[in-house]
Amino acid sequence: MSTTREIVEGTWEEIARQADRFAGRRVRVEVLENGQAGGAAEKLPFHATATKEERIRALREWAASHRRDMPPLSDEAISRESIYFGED
Repeated sequence: MSTTREIVEGTWEEIARQADRFAGRRVRVEVLENGQAGGAAEKLPFHATATKEERIRALREWAASHRRDMPPLSDEAISRESIYFGED
């Protein structure tokens, strides 16, 4: 029986976002002090390591975290004149 080994690094939050990817699979978690394993490379940002699906999910979660009970801004409120009022 062949085993596949995949190394995934990141914060707990970054790993947890991939939970559906690892569901039903055996995993091993190693907690690193100060975010380093010996001379580990610098941590890559989310956009550099996230899949398309992870980025979509993150954007939807971010959008859902905002209040929806506020009225939209009027055209006057976002007009050029109101934005740059008092500037020459």
